[in-house]
Amino acid sequence: MRQKPHYYIEIRYFGKAKHQFKSLINEVDNKFRLEKVHKVPHITLIQPFTTENQKRLISDFKKICSKHKMMKFTVDGIGVFPFFVVFAKVKPDQELINLRNRLMKSIKSYCYIRDINRPYKPHTTIALRMGLINFFRIWFYLKQKPRIVFTNHIMRITLLKGQKILYEYDFTNRRLLNRRQAKSRKELSKTFKGLKRHKQR
Repeated sequence: MRQKPHYYIEIRYFGKAKHQFKSLINEVDNKFRLEKVHKVPHITLIQPFTTENQKRLISDFKKICSKHKMMKFTVDGIGVFPFFVVFAKVKPDQELINLRNRLMKSIKSYCYIRDINRPYKPHTTIALRMGLINFFRIWFYLKQKPRIVFTNHIMRITLLKGQKILYEYDFTNRRLLNRRQAKSRKELSKTFKGLKRHKQR
């Protein structure tokens, strides 16, 4: 029997924040010789789920995203899920929490969402799948480094199917991007220009 593909909804980093996290993740992976399993720094908005109705999912994703204004989140400090994950703490603004709640409410009637009742703890994974000794070593190592603190606008939210982008919603220009557009440098330039316009208002 063919396994159903998993979908995810996440927030990906861009620009300086993306490079900062990729550099830190690579630094930890190399120093502690970890298996490299997390390629793209991100914040999971909705955990893995499956559905038989992809068309409705895309429609709901676009409709709900389009009803929300620009959102922000703050990265502040290091946290852990003992004894397997070390992460950067993320504090979403209320608009982002509202968006997530609306998405969950809308899709749960036709999607199977893993751990649907699990409390939402937004974060960005830095290291995972390490032994107990490395867990404490990595945590201590990161605690000695300068505290990670910054606030970002959410330019896009990504809908993935498996490990591939299906669509992204661009909040700066209020439009849905297909996979080709989402991966386009030209379209990313438009997104950054849209963010600049937003900040100038």
